[in-house]
Amino acid sequence: MYKQVYANATKYETTFLPSVAVSVEEASRAIEAVYNDHPELFWVDTTYSYKYNSENKCVQIILSFNNTFNNIEEARTAFVKNANMIISNAQNLKSNYEKEKYVHDTIIALASYDVDESNNQSAYSALVTGKTVCAGYSRAFQYIMTNLGIPTYYIFGSAEGEHAWNIVKLDGEFYNVDLTWDDSEKLTYAFFNVPDVDFEKSHTRAKESTLLPRAEGQKYSGLEGKYTYKDKIDESKNDPIYWWQDESAEIP
Repeated sequence: MYKQVYANATKYETTFLPSVAVSVEEASRAIEAVYNDHPELFWVDTTYSYKYNSENKCVQIILSFNNTFNNIEEARTAFVKNANMIISNAQNLKSNYEKEKYVHDTIIALASYDVDESNNQSAYSALVTGKTVCAGYSRAFQYIMTNLGIPTYYIFGSAEGEHAWNIVKLDGEFYNVDLTWDDSEKLTYAFFNVPDVDFEKSHTRAKESTLLPRAEGQKYSGLEGKYTYKDKIDESKNDPIYWWQDESAEIP
């Protein structure tokens, strides 16, 4: 089912019949897994529908495409061009940690949080239109990091409401990275390479994300400063603000 969803999405086919017998629940898991594994399919909307029979077996899948599909070749050219500029610059850096930090900083500089952007669930929104939400930040980061050869996964869960972020693998260990919560008035690293022991105080995984590796890395955690929580709400995102500070710094 997973392979079939991916194949039809890449061929721009929205409607197809399952080639294997799958339940409604199995079909939903496969479709959502494709969305979460393949940010390059930015024209595929996160909504979908299906038809099923009396035995709860899917008999038809209907994918949805967003409005980038109206000019898909132009959209793909812009997406690849913008992504490749970041990838090319990052490749010149020596370590995977330096590459990761550069990608983190660059996407945050390019994008701003905007719930009104029509395609804000896609990597396209972060890399091309520059207006996105947590899903767009996370998918853009995943796409570029993966193309740099650094294993990076899209994570869905909750953090003051439904939320998305990433885990990244550096030197055999996994770390949590949340670009959305690091994109404040001043660039922060409050949620950059944070292990689960701290990250789970504010973030909780859901659905298939619970099956991915736990993030327990320590080597690259906290290299940009000390983690401190400040109980204040950013009204534009309805998110609490977190800070990284030097050991000797006074917390604002």
